[in-house]
Amino acid sequence: MGYKLITVNGGHSEKAPGAGANGYKEHEYARMIKDKVVARLKSVGVKTIDTTSNASTPSAVLAEQAKKCNAQPKGDRLDVSIHLNSGGGTGCEVLYYSEKTLAAKVSDAIADEAGWKNRGAKERKELYFLCNTSASAILIEVCFIDSKNDMKILNAKMNDIAIAIVKAITGKSVHVSKPDPKPPKKDEDGLYKVQTGAFKDKSNAEKLTKELKKKGISTFITKE
Repeated sequence: MGYKLITVNGGHSEKAPGAGANGYKEHEYARMIKDKVVARLKSVGVKTIDTTSNASTPSAVLAEQAKKCNAQPKGDRLDVSIHLNSGGGTGCEVLYYSEKTLAAKVSDAIADEAGWKNRGAKERKELYFLCNTSASAILIEVCFIDSKNDMKILNAKMNDIAIAIVKAITGKSVHVSKPDPKPPKKDEDGLYKVQTGAFKDKSNAEKLTKELKKKGISTFITKE
């Protein structure tokens, strides 16, 4: 389906940080992934609104996320929430209220890109975000924050995972431009320098300098 508007939020907040393990915090990584997904959605021409909440309690975060989503036009809108899983597992999964096909497609895309276990699409009608947004919604559990291997891959491939999410949702490929390589420096762009000697005694260096100047050769003394 071609969505006219996609809202995206990073789950949790600084004061309600969600899961954590090995120095990683869910709300921080959810925001990093969210930022990349939002940027890439915009790069393919999709109107995108960030509905992340900075509320101080889990319930307040959820309420604000839903409120921000529902403040937007309902027609052809998709609401997306980014999270990281925990509990000793591995891999990605996408939770849904009614968008089973889309959830499966997004989970497939993430798993294919990252090489994680694909836990697939899971119906979760009881989750606040999914049942309180007025439009279609999915909640992406990108990987397990307490899996060292999952997080190693996420840190290495976050950009590619964000691109995979965007393509799965929109069907559009993200083209990441790379800077043109610098052309090799031409000979005429610089000067060739010739060193004629190196001395511990400064007087010897001054003597050679005088001899070269008599021959019309420009010289100078430097000390290393």
